[in-house]
Parts: sequence; C-alpha cells; structure tokens
Amino acid sequence: MKTHQPTDQGYGLVTDLDGTLIPHLVMSAASQEHGTLTARDGTALPDLPIGTRLRILLNHACATAAQHHGYHVIDSSRPALDAPAVQAVWDRVSGW
Repeated sequence: MKTHQPTDQGYGLVTDLDGTLIPHLVMSAASQEHGTLTARDGTALPDLPIGTRLRILLNHACATAAQHHGYHVIDSSRPALDAPAVQAVWDRVSGW
C-alpha cells in the first residue's frame, strides 16, 4: 500500500517516556495485545532491555480506545510532581 506521506510512519512513532523521539524506530505492526517495533533503513535496533517502557505516538487507536471507558485529558505543558493533572474526562462513544 502506498502512503501519501513522504515517509511511512507505520502505526506510529516511538518515544521514550519523556516523549523524546527514538530516531529510526517505528511501530510497524499492531494487534490487540502488542505492537512490533522495526528499525528503518537497516539501522540497528536501540538497546531496549525487557521491561523498557516506551510511548507510541499512534496514528490509529481503535483497539486501544475500545479497551477503556473514557479518556483523561491532560495538559503536558503544565509541570506536575509525579503525573500531569487531569484537565477533563471525555466519555468514549460505543458502537460502530
């Protein structure tokens, strides 16, 4: 399948927990339980020991959204001690 973007981003970009992009790493496949990370262009995979926590900047999240009753909206630009403060809670629309 040909994409309309200059660079195919797969199912999403990969960042560390602070949101810093991990260059050349992309989520290339997804299922209900897991995702597959792939290095682009033959680049070596970064050292990610078992248990490493990452953030995925998804561009498709039906399976993820279906697992929850709603969404906690946060303002990540506001400083917080342990976690960003919840600004709002959005209900999820059920059914297709």
